[in-house]
Amino acid sequence: MAYSRTLAELELAVRREADMVNSQFVTSAEVQAYINQSWAELYDRIVLFDQEYLLRYVDIPSSAASSEGEFDILNDGPTGVVRSVTVLGVGTGYSDGPATLQQGANVTATVTLTTSAGAITGVTLTSAGHGYTTTSLNVDTATLAVVQGLGAGGTVVATLDSDFYKCKGVWASDSSSGSTTFWNPLRRYQWDQQNILRQANEYYGPGFSSLPLYRVYTWNGREKISIAPMIGGTYRVWYYPAPYKMLVGTDRVDGRAGWDEWVVKDAAIKCLLKEESIEQAAAIKAVRDELFSRFQLHASERDASQPEKIRNVNNLSRRAFPWR
Repeated sequence: MAYSRTLAELELAVRREADMVNSQFVTSAEVQAYINQSWAELYDRIVLFDQEYLLRYVDIPSSAASSEGEFDILNDGPTGVVRSVTVLGVGTGYSDGPATLQQGANVTATVTLTTSAGAITGVTLTSAGHGYTTTSLNVDTATLAVVQGLGAGGTVVATLDSDFYKCKGVWASDSSSGSTTFWNPLRRYQWDQQNILRQANEYYGPGFSSLPLYRVYTWNGREKISIAPMIGGTYRVWYYPAPYKMLVGTDRVDGRAGWDEWVVKDAAIKCLLKEESIEQAAAIKAVRDELFSRFQLHASERDASQPEKIRNVNNLSRRAFPWR
């Protein structure tokens, strides 16, 4: 994180840009909402560069799949982001201050505890944290232990959102060469192929690869990945997480090489449009667009020594091809 600013720092920068430091015509809540909107738009543009700036992955075992070869990404893989928390068990031994919600290694979110006589009386989310799974396919909640010091017990319920936005690709593990695990990239099947692909005899007939295919879709508000036909092993899903919403003043964005200045300019334009200062907004828009032109030029070539080239699809996997 070479260059970053907090939500509070961004709000001050927006007010300075719009000449509204001492004005409350646009409230703090509105400015922060504009900043989040602008950050989401910039985030979307960065994803479109397709240079793996924001990439994450989750490993899902084949045993988690349904009988139809489907995975629920939020339930089967740790891809959830905590949206809110509520007290489930108060516990004792706490003092006021921050606590950490934990579920598995390297999976955290932070809350602020309100206590009375050493017992939790309230809990407020202060940092969302990624990497949670739900407790049910139908309910986007997880019961998490609150940890703060030795001998302190208690639980809360965390409400989760999937942080899945766009799929970059799916790999299948291959341990056929011994103890070393190799990863084979999979190709996506067409929607009308899924039923015939589940018929293994047809799938493994002449001209077919020995690897399955996949497809990502949303069903009933849940992010799903279908593998057809299903084979044993582990599936690694590479994806771009959705842009997170900054909730408190200490939340920050990674501005890389000053990219967050685009967010400042864009949010300032929104403030000025509410004030109907059209000419001032137009002047800032020209600078904002020039900034993005520079970002686009540099961000689209992440590896300066090796530019993008036409992909050789014949070498996508170590296994036999072609696909039919």
